[in-house]
Amino acid sequence: MGPSACQRIGPQDHHQRAARRPRRRREAPPLGRDRVASRLPVHRRDRRPGRRDGPDDGPDLRARCFLHVCLDPAFGRSLDLGILRPHRPRRGLFRLHEAWTRASGGQRQLFCVAGEAGIGKTAMVDAFVTSLGDVAAAHGQCIEQVGEGEPYLPVLDALAGLARQDAALVPLLRRVAPTWLLQLPWLIEQEEQERLRAGLASSTQDRMLREFSELVEQLTAARPLLLVTEDLHWCDEATVRLIDHVARRRPPARLMWIATYRTPELVANDHPLNGLRHDLRARRLCEELLLEPFSEAELAAYLARHRPGLVADEAHVRRLHRRTDGLPLFVAHAIDELTVSPGPAAAPDEWAVPDSLAGVIERQRARLAPGAVALLEAAAVCGVEFECSIVAGMLERDAAEVAAQCDELARRQAWLAPSALETRPDGTLEARFAFRHALYRQALYQRIAPSVRVGLHRRAAAALGQGHADRIETVAAVLALHHERGLEALAAMGAYAAAGERALGRFAPREALLLATRGLALLDRCPDGEPRRVAELALQQLRGASLAQSTGVTTPEGRDAYHRCAALCELLPPTRPRAWVMTGLVWMFIASGEYLQAEAIALRLRAAADAFDDDLLRAAGAVSLAVTLLQRGRLAEVLPLVKEGRRLTEALGHPRLPPMVLHDPSALALGIGAVVHACLGEGEIAGQWAEAAVAHATKVGLPVMRGFTARCASIVDVRFDRAEAVLARTLRMRELVREHQLGQGEGPSLAMLGWARACTGDAATGLREVEAGCATHAATGAWFEASGLRRMAVEAALAAGDLAAARRHLTDGFEMAERLGETLHLPDLWVSAAALAAREGDAAAARAAAETSACLAREQGALTAELVARLALCEQPGATEADLDALRALRARWHDRTPWPTLARADARLAAEAQAPRLART
Repeated sequence: MGPSACQRIGPQDHHQRAARRPRRRREAPPLGRDRVASRLPVHRRDRRPGRRDGPDDGPDLRARCFLHVCLDPAFGRSLDLGILRPHRPRRGLFRLHEAWTRASGGQRQLFCVAGEAGIGKTAMVDAFVTSLGDVAAAHGQCIEQVGEGEPYLPVLDALAGLARQDAALVPLLRRVAPTWLLQLPWLIEQEEQERLRAGLASSTQDRMLREFSELVEQLTAARPLLLVTEDLHWCDEATVRLIDHVARRRPPARLMWIATYRTPELVANDHPLNGLRHDLRARRLCEELLLEPFSEAELAAYLARHRPGLVADEAHVRRLHRRTDGLPLFVAHAIDELTVSPGPAAAPDEWAVPDSLAGVIERQRARLAPGAVALLEAAAVCGVEFECSIVAGMLERDAAEVAAQCDELARRQAWLAPSALETRPDGTLEARFAFRHALYRQALYQRIAPSVRVGLHRRAAAALGQGHADRIETVAAVLALHHERGLEALAAMGAYAAAGERALGRFAPREALLLATRGLALLDRCPDGEPRRVAELALQQLRGASLAQSTGVTTPEGRDAYHRCAALCELLPPTRPRAWVMTGLVWMFIASGEYLQAEAIALRLRAAADAFDDDLLRAAGAVSLAVTLLQRGRLAEVLPLVKEGRRLTEALGHPRLPPMVLHDPSALALGIGAVVHACLGEGEIAGQWAEAAVAHATKVGLPVMRGFTARCASIVDVRFDRAEAVLARTLRMRELVREHQLGQGEGPSLAMLGWARACTGDAATGLREVEAGCATHAATGAWFEASGLRRMAVEAALAAGDLAAARRHLTDGFEMAERLGETLHLPDLWVSAAALAAREGDAAAARAAAETSACLAREQGALTAELVARLALCEQPGATEADLDALRALRARWHDRTPWPTLARADARLAAEAQAPRLART
């Protein structure tokens, strides 16, 4: 059996205010059962063989269903309209059926059912699903986990359940949504898993969104689909983005997506779903049904129907309402207690209404046998949903015996409900059950003595580790929580690191950051020593990688993470994995413009590669060093390094590195190599390297590397004045930045876009965008290529005719180049200074600036920049014969055939000179 929804469940913290509603199926209200019994839906929550429905569904369902459902064609007169308020019909099943009708016609629907715990959200949805009859339906459940939970958990849960019902789903997943199939490995063989994993190395979060939309649209072409995801107040940000993506899609789809959540928790926790639901409702892309507690009149109507003797005294009805706050679940349990204890003839004074729902549950627990209590308490430690084999391991009992006892409790509709019955890879059966309501589990969990609870969590961790040893990463988050609550802080830190790396592999850096933060919070509980340092290093590396893929590596938090990594590496013995930590540190220093520090780390990385005789580390060290040297204009030293990096990675077959390693040597070698060749005047080769860099980064799928290689390719296009190409490329780059929230890609992409606009006719807009991009770039603490961006700002200001802005940006560019040691762009800045001086009418300053540019470019070996400077000298009034001779000699060294406007102007100038008299020497 592969990783299921149960395996991803962590025990809930009883200090949180609300609890999860378990997966379960309830029948329609008693008066409507006969009518719909023959039309049970395809979707069944209790798939366990041998399940028998009792003669009555219990007062909790009647209380919540009869007062919250409304008139519906499928039920006809089966509902007692006398107990419904006049406005209820538009707030219950009728509105759900209206939405289903629209969805069946091809108009996708997002319908939200909101309310506090125990208000009847699940009962409402269950009644609606039952009323539909034979429809394709999938059910997913969020669970309370660390941080924001596992990415896409409720949707994966729903797809897994739908695959068990519909054999055609797996082939469809294989064809249109392979990234989702890869997240459900128990549906396919190991060989296919490996093949998919190799072929989907380029998978990104945006690809997963597109594939899911295509899956839904093709799946619903044959029949409508009802997708139910419950308790979204616990869902992760990735699921929120998926909901947003599906809701905003324009193509028709016969999909109805029902989402339930607790509104107070969305607001209190500032959950991203809270803002999204308001936005979607404002755009009429979602409908929300808010359920409310019973009024006194509704409570009296319910009592009149189910317990007529209790309605005699209005004061006692009011007392019951005050005690229960009209919460349907509490009402149902309180009435059930009154039914069991005082009897029909009891006087009102003898009524013993519990002060809380926990009091009701405690009385029910007191009627259980000791063995059943022990089983339920162990299950409560596991979570709202649990595997029988794990509980059996905790209690040192036979799994079949535990499953039989759980089945008996479920058959009596007391405490538990069946969840799933699955086959493990070894052929044995695994039964999963869930508490009928999360409040049951919460009350049981709170009652366990703290010392006993700690021991049970430790047993649960041991049972999970033994039962899932071959796929431990799938339960890492759950395992971490058990270790933490079992006061095993060191083991918890290791599990949090593994869970975070799994989240990064799903391109969910924010979820990974939450896991890293939770793990680091346990540091104070661990004794100092090497094991603690090892665990902290893994979590700090995870933290740094998560920040680099979201807000940026140069933020104070990102710098702190990697500086701490460096300090920890100094305290620990060197190993190959720890050497890879240095690549993150190099990236942080490079992005911050601290090139000397980056060079020192790169040299250490190369030394480590020699010590471990690791060619992949050699490639990483070579390209890291190349980046630092490139920004300081040492082109002759850079080219051999990027060629070495490319040769080594190609010989190794471009291996894919773990998600926590940001540094992809292949992508960096190709991208930096493209820039170097462009500077050396080898435009054709530069274009080939740039396209190879972009293609490889896309294949790898790492968003940071995709952004970096796109930026390198744009720098090549800027070098050869291909403004139209830069415009198209930067528009795509900005889509990538928005999709993956790459904070440090926002500024450079906007600045390059502005430069392209200024060069293609819209100079005023272009200048504003370049200036905004430079400001955004500086605000993130990133200074890599800062002087190059200021050079673009100068050119945009000159195109817009704003000489004051050009002078301001030119001054900033020189200041940054000097402060950062970023000499690569000094020739470009000086030639821009020459153009500005010429516009200002200062011929002497223009000539001096152009000569300085040519001299610096020649020292760097930058043939492209030198050609621009020599042409600028020859195009000035009073150009000398020596200027023309220098341009002619430089042109003779130019062998590249890449079209370039500057080269065409140089040829035209030299051709005109050849036909004119020789200039007088000055």
